[in-house]
Amino acid sequence: MSESEKFSLFKFAGSFFQFLPWVKTLRYAAGIALIGFVGLTIYRAFFMLTESTKQETHIIAQSGAQVTVDQKKMEKKPGIEVSPFVEGYGFAESDDRKGVGAKAGVRVDF
Repeated sequence: MSESEKFSLFKFAGSFFQFLPWVKTLRYAAGIALIGFVGLTIYRAFFMLTESTKQETHIIAQSGAQVTVDQKKMEKKPGIEVSPFVEGYGFAESDDRKGVGAKAGVRVDF
């Protein structure tokens, strides 16, 4: 058998103050959070049922080019609503530049 080093409480406590293990831990946590965010976005975009907003709109056109629009929306539930989103888009410029892009983010409604 090989000789093993004796346990030292000072070495154990000192290991929590080293920089490199914490950097590695934060990188793993950021990677897991990114994968979770992408998975949640895909789930909400393709698999989660969307809520239909109940809205009643009355458009009243009167003589003299006067138009009145009256909209009534159903009230929201109290609390905070977090909605991740992904939007894709394409563009074409007048100088023959073409491309595609995407936006991703989180919308927080109070």
